[in-house]
Formats: sequence, C-alpha cells, structure tokens
Amino acid sequence: MKLIDKTAVITGGSSGIGLETARLFNKEGAKVIITGRNEENLKKTKTLIGENVITFKMDVSKVEDIYKLKKFLLEEDIKLDILFGNAGMSECPSIFETDEKFFDEIINTNLKSNFFIFTNLFELLNDNSSVIFTSSVSYDMGVPGDPLYSASKAALRSLVRTFAADESVLEQKN
Repeated sequence: MKLIDKTAVITGGSSGIGLETARLFNKEGAKVIITGRNEENLKKTKTLIGENVITFKMDVSKVEDIYKLKKFLLEEDIKLDILFGNAGMSECPSIFETDEKFFDEIINTNLKSNFFIFTNLFELLNDNSSVIFTSSVSYDMGVPGDPLYSASKAALRSLVRTFAADESVLEQKN
C-alpha cells in the first residue's frame, strides 16, 4: 500500500488509462478523485473501484469547469499528492474535413485543459507531490490521418518540459 494517506486527481478517470490508474492508485491506498464528462460512466467507475473514490462531473475543455473543480477541492479542504492530467481525445476527421469547431475541441481537450488544470490546481499540491500528463508517441512521429492529436500531444510535451524547466514555476513551491 504505497499510496496510503495520498490523494490523487485524475482527469478522464472513468475510462481507459485513467480508469486503470484510478484502480491501481485506489488499490495502493490513495483517495482518488476522478473527473469525466459522463455522469453514468462516473457512477459505474465509482461502483467498480469502491471506497475512497470521489467523482466530479466536468468537461476539461471548459476552463469554467476547471474553476469549479478547484472550488470544490478548496471547499472540501482537499490537498493533492498526485495530479494526473489524463483526459484526452483522438478521433479526428481527415485533414481537409477538419473544421474550426473540431480543431478547437481537440486542442482545448488535449492541450489547453492541461495548462489550466496545472495552473489552477498547483497551489493545492502538497510538497513532494507528483504531476503526470498523458502523452503519446505520436508527438514525435505523427500519425497519418490524425494531425491534430499528434500536434496537441507534441505541444503538451513541450508545455510540460517548460513547466519542469521554468524556475518561476519551481519557486512557487518553495
């Protein structure tokens, strides 16, 4: 039980990588707060995982929902040991069928959301906490037919490296 007395927020925690991570963290003793857009999936996930799970319905692509998550965590006096920005999307129309609405949706979900999750929840991180973001090998090699996913993951990788290297970010925790 490596995560006893630890608290994790996992965006996109009701399916895929997020769900399996939530299960593992919970099994290791952590209290897990999972977010997702679908209330039914969140309920199923909570039932599947069991105790020490809090669900929070939100759309990470909407910054106002990130503010609501922060408000909830502050009101409940929840400090974080793990922040896992996992929510993402990859379905993509062909290059010439991609419209501005879809472009904004994938960039907002895969990139913008992680920036605002990090900057808004940073103050809630305990000392020696961990911040994790889901990326993809597509950041480096690209995926034919899925240019926005690849571009968003490349941008996310660059953003995370900048967070890690930026002394002004690091000084916020000192």
